[in-house]
Amino acid sequence: MPTGGDSTDTMTKRGRGRPIIETLTPSQERLLTTIQEYIDREGLSPTLRELAEHLEQGVASVYKLVQRLERNGFIGRTAGKSRSLVVLRSAHEPQVAALVSIPLIGTVAAGTPLLAPENQLGELLVDAATVRSGRHFALRVSGQSMIDAGIDSGDLLVVRQQPLADHREIVVALLNDEATVKRLHHRNGEIMLLPENTRYQPIPVGPEDDFRIVGKVVAVRRSSTQN
Repeated sequence: MPTGGDSTDTMTKRGRGRPIIETLTPSQERLLTTIQEYIDREGLSPTLRELAEHLEQGVASVYKLVQRLERNGFIGRTAGKSRSLVVLRSAHEPQVAALVSIPLIGTVAAGTPLLAPENQLGELLVDAATVRSGRHFALRVSGQSMIDAGIDSGDLLVVRQQPLADHREIVVALLNDEATVKRLHHRNGEIMLLPENTRYQPIPVGPEDDFRIVGKVVAVRRSSTQN
């Protein structure tokens, strides 16, 4: 039975199933808005402690609100992970948004499983249509070598994990144990990694180099500091 601020919820019945909450209490709406704003700003979901500090409430109280929002289809989360909150619909949106979460990784390194739990910083929400097939991850860009392709330092890349890519596709690659984001040139047996910034030189890939493609960039999430 609802307690406190939840007592004013307006509910509709769905057959003999559990009631669906269609109207949020002010405290629930504030929490939902806070989660969405944090994700828009940081590119990953907040922890319960961060939400509690922002809302000036106890962690236990915030956890109860999170459970309430989850039960009624406004957010989703992965048990056991601190940054897994996903906003499925806004307070004024009756339909569930087509969003899914993908892991946000910290580094790409040789000899380390790409999606190992210790390498994951959190999760990123993306349009489900962007990641229809295959395994995807997100990676934050560092550097200015791809600015002419619309990829700036601090941006988040959505990457489809795959070992091959076509000529002129933008890839995340490992070259001699160093990760880089570049446009792939692959013609007549010649392989080069091309920057999209005239201040940077193309990087030739020779037969003696340890080179492999980690994935193909399929989308870019602009850094909030540039908006």
